[in-house]
Amino acid sequence: MNRRYLLNILLSLGISLLLLGLLLGGVSDSAEPALRSRLLSLLANTLPLCIGLYVLTSLSQAFFRTLRYRLILKHSSGEANMPGLGQLFIVTLSRNMFVDMLPARLGELSYIAMLNRGFKVGADACLSSLAISFVFDLIALALLLFGIMGVQLLTADFQPWLIGVFLMIIVVSAAGLFFLFPLLHWFNAKLAPFHSHRWASKFIKLTEDTAASLNQARQAGIAIQVLALSVAVRIFKYLGLYLLFLGVALSSFPELRRDIAAVLVALVSAEAGSALPVPTFMSFGTYEAGGALALTVLGAAKTASVLVMLTLHIWSQAVDYALGIAALILFIILLGRRSSIAPTAQGKKWLLPLTACLFCAGLAVFALQVRNVGKMGAFRPPKPGQPIPTAEAELAANPILTKLRGFVIWSSNRFGTHDLVMLTLPERKLTRLTSDPHTDYFPRISPDGSKVVFARSQEPWVSQRNKYPWDAWLLDLPTGKSRLLAKNANTPTWSADGKKIYFQRQANQFVEYVLATGKETVVFETGKSLPLDASLYLETPAWSEARQSLAVTMRKNGPVYTYLIGPDRTVREVNEGCELNWSPDSSFLYHVGHGEKGNVFYKINPDTLERQLWFDSPSEYSHEYFPKIANTGDLLVYGASTGGHEHDTADYEIFLWPIGSSMSNTARLSFHTGNDNWPDVFLY
Repeated sequence: MNRRYLLNILLSLGISLLLLGLLLGGVSDSAEPALRSRLLSLLANTLPLCIGLYVLTSLSQAFFRTLRYRLILKHSSGEANMPGLGQLFIVTLSRNMFVDMLPARLGELSYIAMLNRGFKVGADACLSSLAISFVFDLIALALLLFGIMGVQLLTADFQPWLIGVFLMIIVVSAAGLFFLFPLLHWFNAKLAPFHSHRWASKFIKLTEDTAASLNQARQAGIAIQVLALSVAVRIFKYLGLYLLFLGVALSSFPELRRDIAAVLVALVSAEAGSALPVPTFMSFGTYEAGGALALTVLGAAKTASVLVMLTLHIWSQAVDYALGIAALILFIILLGRRSSIAPTAQGKKWLLPLTACLFCAGLAVFALQVRNVGKMGAFRPPKPGQPIPTAEAELAANPILTKLRGFVIWSSNRFGTHDLVMLTLPERKLTRLTSDPHTDYFPRISPDGSKVVFARSQEPWVSQRNKYPWDAWLLDLPTGKSRLLAKNANTPTWSADGKKIYFQRQANQFVEYVLATGKETVVFETGKSLPLDASLYLETPAWSEARQSLAVTMRKNGPVYTYLIGPDRTVREVNEGCELNWSPDSSFLYHVGHGEKGNVFYKINPDTLERQLWFDSPSEYSHEYFPKIANTGDLLVYGASTGGHEHDTADYEIFLWPIGSSMSNTARLSFHTGNDNWPDVFLY
């Protein structure tokens, strides 16, 4: 392949990857933290069939748009360099990618540039075909709106404000037709005296040629054909967007209205918003505002409306952009022999390294954003897994379990969703405690062993990396009844006397909840009561009443660190790691850190912050997490995998370790290939 073509392809791919990375980063960074994971979850759970159908309708829409362009070009000028249907289709797909990158649809200029520079089509023919297409697009939209209003009248669901939108489109269409035909000729006549001026001659010549092309197209009598093709373009465009809307709404917002008339109103409003002359990238912001406003008027919740429209917009842009990138590369490969496509690279030794650097930069930015999204946790629940047949034999053979009287509770997805399960000791009877369609995790047993406080997601599936959409619930073990304690509460724990609950809220608050009265008090908050940035997460906070100190995990420039916040609100860094917790008597701290083979548990002196290796299993299950000491202080329960990391998707198993004994002296409690996590143990 010619060096020049290779440079063009690398340049196109580099810019494309860079823009995709910036788009992905903008989506994940600009959204509110509480909505960020939910938005990405919506993207991941959009029905694949609807995405595939949107791709097909996008190709169909581009095909009819291509036919319209070709029809107008054929009858508006005597072009000798008329591109073939396939070549014009490639230009149209590329135009669909560029059209929303600039405000007020200035991306349409890519159509002119590609035809003029790539195929030597006259600028006047390009402008006339583009202008006629734009006006007939508006006329087709007016017809579509007229049909929607008719359907609404028949169904007694008429929205009067649509009359204003309809009349506005009619006025703009009429103004466009008036400008293109009589007004442009009059304008050229007024400019005739300035034809001799050098600075104005090229512009006047272009407007004259464009007016002539427009007049020739008008005299060709193709208005009905252009209108029919414009209606087809609109039908396939909104059909694809409607199918994509269903793909988002059916899986996550079944309560939203899905009748085609109501959805089309929202889609048209979104398109009107994106056409505003506002400086946005790919129309993000204006598109969502227009569509969400229409959905809200039709009775949808504001948050759901914004999320659906944003998800719809991202998917549509991703598909259009992917098709546009492919078309642009084809444009370079198939037509690269035309010297007008790009300047030659001969003699410019710096051009190849520069292009390679841009390509690598785009690839790096895109890969980084994909990695950052991956850190937000899984967007789909893990598979339930299968039981391991050797469970009963191994449980019965372990001498540790025969000496214990009590029970262990943990979260498991073996029933399809994460529910709480309880294993009694020494009976080894496994009982399912909860059976809710939402995610239950982080169970903590009360000091008297009669109750369990836990976190339940506000949506059917929420990754534990998402700190926001959780509520604190209380389960009474004797009756099996549970009740909601606090909204927007995560990782709840008990006070030593069992009269209070502590939990994390909005990721940066540590809250005290009095069970008898329901009174809530914010004890700590980053950015306010703590000299820490408000964006820092307070993960798995653990309170010591004896020391009036908070042990907590926070993120510091990427890595996870543990901290100790004292009575005077001084913040001391403990070490890199996570899941910092207190022993029952507050005599020491322990947390998860890194070892040679995987994770290990460290023991920390709370006064000096000196730490020592506490536990590291010599078995293959040496990626330890979720350590929790029993109420008696002599037994540790924890979860471990053979290498999987994600807390709520990896195959973790639950183990017991008598504190102070050999590190190989453990008892395995769970035998299942699903996900088991966050255990707690109570001994009588």
